[in-house]
Amino acid sequence: MRIAVVLALAACSRTQTPNDPSASALFRDLEREVTVSATTGWGVDRIEVENILKGALDSVCRVDPLTRRMLRDWIDSELQRLGAPVETAYNARGRKLSKVDDLLVMTRISKLLARAEEVANECPFWLEPQDPFHGRQISDGRWQVSFGGGGKGIIVQQGKRQDVNAGGAGRLLLGRVFTGGDALYAGMELGASAAFPKDDTGERTALVIGADVVAPLVYRRTLTNAYFEFEAGWLGHTTETDWGEFDHGMHLGFAFGARALRTRFVFPGAALGISYERIFLDGDDVRTIKVGARVAFDLDL
Repeated sequence: MRIAVVLALAACSRTQTPNDPSASALFRDLEREVTVSATTGWGVDRIEVENILKGALDSVCRVDPLTRRMLRDWIDSELQRLGAPVETAYNARGRKLSKVDDLLVMTRISKLLARAEEVANECPFWLEPQDPFHGRQISDGRWQVSFGGGGKGIIVQQGKRQDVNAGGAGRLLLGRVFTGGDALYAGMELGASAAFPKDDTGERTALVIGADVVAPLVYRRTLTNAYFEFEAGWLGHTTETDWGEFDHGMHLGFAFGARALRTRFVFPGAALGISYERIFLDGDDVRTIKVGARVAFDLDL
């Protein structure tokens, strides 16, 4: 599955981009096309470029020729700065790909742009140049809806008693993505858990179904393909004993994930997360640590 493979892009941080906003957006689109494709292995340049050409043209066709020329000149200067050609640099740096990572990516972007420009005169008539071009594979400067969910393993502690439960959660967030990769979201998460709690003698009791409501404020930092999130918010917890009675608490969380390329209108993604929650009670507070994975879909508005 492509989303799972994209998690390997964790180390890919943002690179330097052109000063012109449209050229910068086009570069970052092409960079994402190249780096996401490379996660499943990159073979012959000509074949790999042809395989991702359709997605690249979705961006290139929306940029006027002058801006594309500006990007071409910028890429050429970057190639020289990084020590192109990549084959010579590879041999000079001990024949280690890790020593030419940035140059290799820039070389592939250069070849993709060159190929896209060769056929840009065949762009569909409805894909007109935009000024400025905001990008098709990035979300900077846009409002966004993020939704998704997944399963969790839950460690529960109350006083001296500890236990392990299982559950899952789904969330819906609305936020704003700012220029530079920062984003803020707010929304709601609904979760459910199943437990066989122990009584005072240590014996398991009957199955108890619980539900959580979280109202988080989420900060996301997006790199080239990977992202990480910090979140905090109010927590409400209830059980089937009385669905109308909520215990109040706090929620803190961290997640690390990655986004795949745009699929029609959404960006699919996947993340691994961990959270700490504390439910405030008259007696011993309940503390939980939840660890799990979730799929996510981002929709630009």
